[in-house]
Amino acid sequence: MDSKRKPLAKAEGRRRMRRSGLTIAWHGTADLDDWVAYIVGTKSKKSVLADHASERKVKTLLSRLRTMSKKEIEQIAKS
Repeated sequence: MDSKRKPLAKAEGRRRMRRSGLTIAWHGTADLDDWVAYIVGTKSKKSVLADHASERKVKTLLSRLRTMSKKEIEQIAKS
């Protein structure tokens, strides 16, 4: 008996940070560690904030970024 499995649902979103004015986007699959968070509008690979992270880590990062300035967020992206 060959049953076809439903593909996993991708989740994505974007949020504009009030203090810094930057827009942060993220996407990934629930229950997998393939989440990515990045700064929208820059083509550079240096704008990636989190890569191959869990959903929990990305959501925690987003909540921390709300209170940071643009300079602080860009420093996180470079490291």
